[in-house]
Amino acid sequence: MPDAAPGLRERKRRATRFAIQQAALRIAIESGLAAVTVDEVSRRADVSPRTFFNYFPSKEQALLGDDPTLPDDDALATFRAGGPSGDLLGDLGTLLVHATEELIEERGLLEERQQVLRAAPELFSRRMASMKEFQAQIEDAVAARLRTTDPALAEAADPDALRRRARLASIVALAALRHAWWEWSDSATETHLVDELERSFAELGALVSRSLV
Repeated sequence: MPDAAPGLRERKRRATRFAIQQAALRIAIESGLAAVTVDEVSRRADVSPRTFFNYFPSKEQALLGDDPTLPDDDALATFRAGGPSGDLLGDLGTLLVHATEELIEERGLLEERQQVLRAAPELFSRRMASMKEFQAQIEDAVAARLRTTDPALAEAADPDALRRRARLASIVALAALRHAWWEWSDSATETHLVDELERSFAELGALVSRSLV
């Protein structure tokens, strides 16, 4: 769970960000994508166009929300070096939890966003492209870790062995993230996405451990 409740400034930032996205999505649902303009979204959200661009670079990004990305900080460096625990899946879960903490939880927008994406193939394609890029980031991080922690694999006769293992790990990680997202969005209680992600990776670890016994 998050360490502490956000302060007043952060709550205001999240409320403004939520209002902009909600306005954009509802305009798209009510009147179609062509009706979604920065001016109209700003008017509905009761912010200035300048404020809109402080939060989102385009109307399309307001409709899509945040693109997932790995943090470019000490957490990523620790993972690439083989930490924090030495267990690949467990550490990958820790890294994704750290990345997820940077996202603002928007459960109230999920149904509306899915409705818009189903009706807008171009936006759906952009979302799929962002997820593919996120998977590539995870794959690169895992490959860098394996080169450090498993030099025998990096020097194996099969030059594709490391790449295949890194790709498999990235796909498994995204599956766990998707599982956490579904559990979080379906939950009737006020859980956090971070909590669900931790739980999904713990359950994944338990399943893998049992299969190895």
